[in-house]
Amino acid sequence: MSFIRIIALFIITGCGMSNPFNDKVSYKDRFDEGLRFFEEKKYVKSSQQFNIIVQRASHTDLGDDALFFLAESYFKNKDYDLALIEYEKLVSRMGFSPYIEKSRWRICESLTLLSPNYYHDQGSSLKALSQIQEFIDDFPSSEFSKDAGLLLSSLRERLARKDMETGKLYVKLKAYDSAILSYKNVINQYYDTVFFKNANLEIIRCYMLLGQKDNARTFFLNLEKSDKSVLTDSFKEEALNIIGLSS
Repeated sequence: MSFIRIIALFIITGCGMSNPFNDKVSYKDRFDEGLRFFEEKKYVKSSQQFNIIVQRASHTDLGDDALFFLAESYFKNKDYDLALIEYEKLVSRMGFSPYIEKSRWRICESLTLLSPNYYHDQGSSLKALSQIQEFIDDFPSSEFSKDAGLLLSSLRERLARKDMETGKLYVKLKAYDSAILSYKNVINQYYDTVFFKNANLEIIRCYMLLGQKDNARTFFLNLEKSDKSVLTDSFKEEALNIIGLSS
């Protein structure tokens, strides 16, 4: 027998449970081995062990636990796409699992981490926003509630910024009607963000650029009647300067 074959045989027979392809290892021992790897932060190795249990023993008592820790292994290894698949699989298949709440929260985190910067398409951000709001509604007393609120605010800021930048682009293109629609989306959907004030000002500015001074004045007067929070002295002064009226 060649030296290389001897070494290969030693590796296969000597690794014991660490060999993910050893069919003689019981599912319980494999699960314990996966947990050991997980606790040692060897997430690739732990995912190998848990994945075998998920694939071959999902019908056993270990199936639920293995699926969760498989997802956690992917998440901890920053494989958020794979983690998301496994968390969603657990939520859809195991409605009464003790891991439901944590998995739902991990879905929110994974979607947020997969969301692109504001200047890219925000489909993932919108999905994350929806999932986080559902999580807050379903688990109002969760230990993750505070973090969920912070994620929600962060995503709303990102989406509002996306609309603001879109509005600026339309202004550069002199497509002022389209710019107004983008800014109105900010004030209607993301009224609790730092962009709310500027969105209102930009709408007034766009009306003026369109030569629609009456619309600009009406918009400003409606703000005076309906939304006092934005009407600070500095806002009034800037809005009236845009319209061309003295304060």
